[in-house]
Amino acid sequence: MAKVTQLKSNAPLTAVIDDGTREVPIVNKFGKLVCKVYFRPADLSIIDRYNAMIKNFDSIVKPLETLEIRNDGTTAFEKDWEILKKVELDLKQKFDELFDMEEADEIFAKRNPFSSVHGHFFAEVVLVALGDVINKAIDEEAKISAQRTDKYLSDLAPENPEVHKDAGDATANS
Repeated sequence: MAKVTQLKSNAPLTAVIDDGTREVPIVNKFGKLVCKVYFRPADLSIIDRYNAMIKNFDSIVKPLETLEIRNDGTTAFEKDWEILKKVELDLKQKFDELFDMEEADEIFAKRNPFSSVHGHFFAEVVLVALGDVINKAIDEEAKISAQRTDKYLSDLAPENPEVHKDAGDATANS
């Protein structure tokens, strides 16, 4: 009987694919890295999720209206801490839903979402900046997709461009 060598492998199998996820560094006005977020520009429903988050932002933070929040995003009174943390958890969940990934902890790792930036919550400033990035990335993805589609549809162009646009239409009295 032939001697068979058995191969042993303890290494887990992994396949790496490009799913279209983009890494977006968020920097402050001095160019210092605040965080990196990841999202997929081909996920066009991110636009709906973003618009819903912008629309609902005030209602998300509404429970904070009666609290005295310091500039660093903490509460002035111990009794308000639980409310602040509940709203923070809800806000982070909304950010994670926006990206369809867990990004909120990274975004707010260095700065409290309710700290003040020129009278606005840091979370709001980040959200507005992300809207610009999302729009640019989706526009880029749409252009790339259109180029790819045009490449495959170019042979379907009419052979005689002089054909009238209404050629072949039936008349109302036919």
